[in-house]
Amino acid sequence: MGIVKQGTRSVVDTLMTMGIALVILGIIALVAPMTSGLLFDILFGALLTGAGIVEFMDAFRSGTWQRGALLALAGIVTLAAGILYMARPLVGLLALTVVFLAYLIFLGSFRLLMSFQLPRGTPGKGMSFVSGVVAIVLAFISLAALPSVSPWLVGTFIGVSLIFAGGARIALALGLRRSQHRLGSSPLHSGGHV
Repeated sequence: MGIVKQGTRSVVDTLMTMGIALVILGIIALVAPMTSGLLFDILFGALLTGAGIVEFMDAFRSGTWQRGALLALAGIVTLAAGILYMARPLVGLLALTVVFLAYLIFLGSFRLLMSFQLPRGTPGKGMSFVSGVVAIVLAFISLAALPSVSPWLVGTFIGVSLIFAGGARIALALGLRRSQHRLGSSPLHSGGHV
């Protein structure tokens, strides 16, 4: 029984630590949205560049010349997109803004669906619902204001999303901790008789 409690305690501690870290990162992103958006854009460009190089290298190892030509073309396009994102971060940021808005609509819908799937009284259910609604509402407001919002939008959304994701993890950890205390004090788990 002690091992199970220890395992649950480490899960709760991990959830709490991750939640707090996400909230702190979210606050940093909100304080400097342009900087965090540009950093995200440059990181995305670096990932695309790496993926392009890998695809281009795979072209030489493909079995047929047709497949090799397609992989080489995909690698060149991906590599060019990655270099563009890193060389012209503001242009890349506008493209990322559109992609990010689509992602937010998907993420918000997913969180809403998850909140309806969770049983009533589940820790974090309300926060999941609220974060889904906030993501969808912010996405549609921002779509109406494109392109003037793109320089700071991605960083702001990253911050808001991180704060709500962190809040959901903290709420879940607190709920699990309360459940742990209730189970630990019940007569069945404390060695008492029913």
